[in-house]
Amino acid sequence: MRLINYLVITESYIYRTGLRFLLEELDSTGKIYFSDDISQIGKSNADFLFIDPRITTRDILEQEIHTVKNDNGTILVGLINHEKEANLFPTGLFQFFLDLSGSKSEITRSLNEITRNSLPSGKRNAREEKLSVREKTILRYVALGHTNREIAEKLFISMHTVITHRKNITRKLGIKTVSGLTVYAILNHLIEMNDAG
Repeated sequence: MRLINYLVITESYIYRTGLRFLLEELDSTGKIYFSDDISQIGKSNADFLFIDPRITTRDILEQEIHTVKNDNGTILVGLINHEKEANLFPTGLFQFFLDLSGSKSEITRSLNEITRNSLPSGKRNAREEKLSVREKTILRYVALGHTNREIAEKLFISMHTVITHRKNITRKLGIKTVSGLTVYAILNHLIEMNDAG
């Protein structure tokens, strides 16, 4: 899985702290950098630049963004306090806006949508989402041929929980068959080839 790097340009302590917390919760997050210097836009190798437009004048902002706009495929995200603020900026200045006035779940959902759907295909991997430790354990049991009931008994969880984990594994990996999951488990060293049978 390829990790995504972020640069957040803002003077706001609240924006910095809140975005760090939310970005660290995303499975795909690599490094998070912070700056209060708008000129860092052109010096960053981050995949995503989160920019607080209030950090400078509109003219300087447009000039700095223009220098990197089509340079390296970096995604530019404007930080706003209300969705109507997006109309204050020229069309195309930012690829996305992140409204920070919403609830934690709303902002997290927006972050997921922005990061998942906007990286160029060369930077994105179909199997980008990490399996949790529990999902890996369940995948291992599935690959070894155990039924949902057997897995539930071994892990002291309900069968419903096992089924939910299996659905998440299938969604994350894009693999629907037990044989496909077994091959994945072997290739990723969750089980040995001799164990599959």
